[in-house]
Amino acid sequence: MPLLLRRLVYSALLLISLIVAATMLRLALEWRQALADIDSMIVTPAAIALPDTPASLLEDQASPQQTGTGNSGQIDPGPSQAAAPESAVPAEESLPPPQLSQETLNILLLGTDARPGDTNPPRTDALVLVRIERDSGRVSMLSIPRDLWVSYPGGGEGRINAAYARGEARFGPGGGASLAKATVSRLLDVKVDNFVLINFQGFETLIDQLGGISVDVPEAIYDPAYPTEDYSTIEVRFRPGRQVFDGQRALIYARTRHADSDFGRNQRQQLVLMAIFERIRERGLLQQLTSLDDYTRALRGYVKTDLSRSQMLEIASFARSVEGDNVLRYAIDSHSVVDLRDPATFAAEPAALKRLVGQFTGRAVSTAGGR
Repeated sequence: MPLLLRRLVYSALLLISLIVAATMLRLALEWRQALADIDSMIVTPAAIALPDTPASLLEDQASPQQTGTGNSGQIDPGPSQAAAPESAVPAEESLPPPQLSQETLNILLLGTDARPGDTNPPRTDALVLVRIERDSGRVSMLSIPRDLWVSYPGGGEGRINAAYARGEARFGPGGGASLAKATVSRLLDVKVDNFVLINFQGFETLIDQLGGISVDVPEAIYDPAYPTEDYSTIEVRFRPGRQVFDGQRALIYARTRHADSDFGRNQRQQLVLMAIFERIRERGLLQQLTSLDDYTRALRGYVKTDLSRSQMLEIASFARSVEGDNVLRYAIDSHSVVDLRDPATFAAEPAALKRLVGQFTGRAVSTAGGR
């Protein structure tokens, strides 16, 4: 081979090697940043004594990592149980798909409307329990109206959306998540394994980072007095049909309730959650982990959870095979509540709630649609 040609080949190989090395370094740095962002979200809820909580539910608060049984119970200690080292590179071949270590996993999603400058613990104006069933591949969502009147474990009663704030005030940092989980567990007689809390500003940020979501609005919505962050109001309208929402528009659609009720809002929140899931699938974010740091950086400071890194990877792997039609949606609605006297609001009717929970957990025949 002529000398000049050999030099060209060697130069080309050197250039390719440098490009590959730079790419791998970039991916490693992105992965390291993503893990740091994730670690900042992981918290350990307070271990609190709730004397009037059924013993079975207290036992359910132990994590499978601690007990080794696969039943949820004590709180996951967080980053110390990370499965992936910080130096890991986010390549598919270097990360074999993890499997869910639990047969069922119940995660409480909490949305807060904390405004800039708020110093008091926020109320959770969106409450959705998500149930993941490993063997059947089924995912179920159960929406709980924010004004549902409940008894709190440990004493007292009030709206369920105040459980988080009450727990933070009474037990200190971490107590909010513990009391919210215990309250939902007691209401439904279903163990709550983990929680994810997101500030509504983080909700907007995530949707914008995804490039918007597509929602098929079933009916027109008109709200003449939607509340804004500055405690004012604006007029909002939504036409029926499929449309693309940015983060702000999606949040308004999920939160407005003057046109119908909290029950209608619960249905819209589920539609938005499904749209986010579908958008994530469309962009292939469950199949590849490149640019993960763009999303974790955007959510840093807005999300808290007691899911460990390993659990997050397991859930992401499981979600790859979940089809939209296999996601079932349920809600405590106007047909399953009874009105109470002031200052109370309304409570779940026991027989109706039992039937609903039976469908949600798969113990009863379900007629819920996936769409």
